[in-house]
Formats: sequence, C-alpha cells, structure tokens
Amino acid sequence: MKKVLFAVLLTSMLLALSLVAPVTAQQTDVTLTMWTHDGLYVEFFTARAEEWKANYPDINFTFDFQVVPSVFDVVLANIAAGEQLPDLFGLEQGQFPRFMEGGIIEQKFLNLTDLIGEERDLFIEGRWTPYMYDGQIYGVESGFAALVYYYQPEIFEANGVEVPTTWNEFISTGETLAANGINIGILTDDTNGAFMQFFLQRGGQVFDEVGNFILPEEPNRTIALESLNFMKQAIDSGVYFMSLAGDFWGPSPITAFREGKVAGVVMPDWYSDYILKPQAEDMAGKWRIAPMPVWDDGVGYKTSVWGGTGFVIAKDSPNAELAWDLLHYSYMTKENQLKRFEEINYFPHMIEAFEDPRIVDRPDAYYGGQEIGEIFASLADSIPVWYQSQFRSAFQDSMTAELVRFYNGEITAEEVLDNVISVVEDEIAFS
Repeated sequence: MKKVLFAVLLTSMLLALSLVAPVTAQQTDVTLTMWTHDGLYVEFFTARAEEWKANYPDINFTFDFQVVPSVFDVVLANIAAGEQLPDLFGLEQGQFPRFMEGGIIEQKFLNLTDLIGEERDLFIEGRWTPYMYDGQIYGVESGFAALVYYYQPEIFEANGVEVPTTWNEFISTGETLAANGINIGILTDDTNGAFMQFFLQRGGQVFDEVGNFILPEEPNRTIALESLNFMKQAIDSGVYFMSLAGDFWGPSPITAFREGKVAGVVMPDWYSDYILKPQAEDMAGKWRIAPMPVWDDGVGYKTSVWGGTGFVIAKDSPNAELAWDLLHYSYMTKENQLKRFEEINYFPHMIEAFEDPRIVDRPDAYYGGQEIGEIFASLADSIPVWYQSQFRSAFQDSMTAELVRFYNGEITAEEVLDNVISVVEDEIAFS
C-alpha cells in the first residue's frame, strides 16, 4: 500500500513540476546573407542584426555579411548561371540600369512597393526613384546624396569676398578669385559630376517614371541647354579648376586644395568622409560647408544629388520575409536612421530624422566645429526627383564624350545635345 501511495505522490509531484517548468522550444537555424561593395554597410547591418534577432527567440541566426569584390558583376554572373543570390544585396544606383536590362530586377528581386506602403511618404521621394523599375520600388536607400559647397573660409576672407549663394554670384566671385590665381571650384568631364548637377537642380529629366527617354522633350531640352551654356560661361570665365574624371578622385585636386589654388568644390555629402577627410586629414579645421548655389531666377531645387546605394532582396530567397524585416528595422525606423549617421556617417533620408538634434546639433571638428547637419537638413525639403532607365549608360557615356569637346570649344551646346540624343535614340531603336 505504501508503495502505491508513494508512486501516486511521485506522479503528482512530477505533474506539478511539468506545469511550472519552462519548455525549451526547438530553435530553427537560419543564415542570412548580404553582399555589398562597402564595408561600412557590413559594419552597420551587423550591429543592427544583433539587436534585431531578439525579435525571433525561436530562430538561431547566423549572419554572413560580406564585402564582395566586383559585386555587381558577380551577382549578374550568378543570375546568368542560375546560382543562389544573397538574401540582401547593396545595389549602387549607377549599377541599377544593368539590372533593368531584360527585366532582371523584376524577375530576380522583390518588389517592395506594397511592403513600403504608406511609409513611403515618411521619406524623401527623390531617394526612392533611383531604385524604381516600371513604376515599382525595388530598393531602400542608404543615404542622402545631396550636394553642398565645401569651401576654405580663409581663402574667401583673404580675398575680401563672400561665399556665393547663387550661380551668378559663383561666377562673379570666381572671377575675383581667378584674378589672384585661385579657382572657386572644380569641374570634371564625368557627366554625374558636371552636367547632371546643374540639370537636375534646374528640374530636368532624362527619363520618365517608366524609363522613356524624354530629354528631347520640353522643358528638358531647354533646361539641358541652359545647364550646358552656364557651364561654358563658367569655363570661359576661368573660375573652374578643370579635372578629367581619371584624376578627379586622385591626389591632384587635394594638392590644389592644400596649395590654396582651389577654394572649394560642389560635391555630395559622402564626399566628406570618403574623399576629403581621409585624403586631406591635415586640413582639419580649414573647411566649412555651405548650401549649393541656386539658380538666380529661383527655378529649380535648392540642391542636386549624386550617388546612393539601395538594398534589394532576392525574390527566391527562402528568407525573404526575414530579410525584409531586417532591412525595414535597419533602414526605415527613425532610431536607426540616426544610428546610421552616428555610426557610419551616412545622412538619413527619413524626413523626421532630419529634425532630430542628433543630426542638426552635432558639431564636426573637421569643419571647425560647424554643425554641418543643419546645412543638410535645410536641403531635405528640396531634393530632385529623377528616374532610371536601362539606357542611362548610353546617355552618360555619350554625354561624357561630348563634354570633353564642349569644354575645348569644338562644339556648341546644341551640338552636344543633338549628338547625345542621336546616340541614345539609336541605342533604343536597336535594343
């Protein structure tokens, strides 16, 4: 009898313990992969992923985030060979047209339009459009890419001139500096670093929302001629330091800065941490930032844009939903837009984030303690909207070739434009 009672008591105790003891669920193993050309993205996404994974206690995550040499060529090669793609892929906007050819972006990558939904309006519209195909969004932007004027205040003070706020002032002030052997800015033959700066700021469009070539149409043709003729006026006035694209990213401009021969340069936000600070570390404190000059008649935007990387998601990935959730957490929340700026110096493109003190009240010692975020924040409501096309490279290559002859005075603005239009229309006709 005692044995029976003991057995009953033991069973009861075990049952009671089972009711309060924690149950350890079986975890699922998931590896999320990401490829990019920029190590800073690896750094940022790794930090965010370590935070984010707490939302999925039943999943044992491994994060395989890599910088892959020639990543855009590698991904296209993998697609051609039918090989597996990374879950997340950093697609630089200049490479996006290659993925538009044959509808690759639509076939192989996730259409994010419905997932983004109403949150689209929380972000600067002009930072969605570089990653659109046939009116649909495929990538989430990594930065701001707005242009400003980087300048050396001592040069302006020593020559008794003010930093220009309009393009006419830019030329007149540049002529004063040029008389003393100083260039106010740099002009390159790279289409993005030259023509497109003025053209986009003025409100021009090369392609429309679905990729049609609309440069020949009005007002785009007139805006293109205005932009080219302004550039030629500035060249003839001698205000620019001329730098071919092959030299532009090298030591030549930096040497000219150090020697006081060039007072400044109009470039995007990323120029600061990618080029100026690392190549001219010894010039810390000697630089300031001002808004890009605007067109004197008030037509157009406050600034222009150059660059950007949108993260896309492999459509056939078994982890596509998780990849989207990580991307949304990392890039589409205000807190992490701010962390991206604080940790890897990429400005936000979320409108609300630009109102935060962590952006606008942060001094930068390289710029003499200037709160440079305030300058960029003042531009956030006026960012050009522009669209992609698979024929963008044909436009850019032909424009760059024509710019060299244009700078040398061999052809007119009208001839530049007619030649470029002819090349692109032929490319379209034979595609």
